[in-house]
Amino acid sequence: MEEVKWVMFIDVNNKAHADLVESYLNAHGIETHLVQEAYYQYKFSAYTGPAQILVPNFQLAQARKLYERTGWDFDTTESEDDEYEGEDE
Repeated sequence: MEEVKWVMFIDVNNKAHADLVESYLNAHGIETHLVQEAYYQYKFSAYTGPAQILVPNFQLAQARKLYERTGWDFDTTESEDDEYEGEDE
C-alpha cells in the first residue's frame, strides 16, 4: 500500500473555524490533519492562531466539493492569483 501524501486543503484564521471544518469533513469520510501555528493566550486560557487543514491528496477534490456546499468563507489560503497590494516599486 502506498503512503498517503497529505496536501493543504485550506488555511483558516482561528481554531474554532478549523475544528468546524475538520469535523464536517470527518463526518463525510474525509481524513484530516490539523496543523496550527498557535500561541497561548493567557487572558482566555486557550491556544489561538491560524491553522491549516490537510487532507490526503486522493480526497482533495471531494473535500473541496463538500466545503463549497457549506457556503462557509473561512478559507484564507493565499494563491498565486492573489495580488500584493503594496506600494508600486
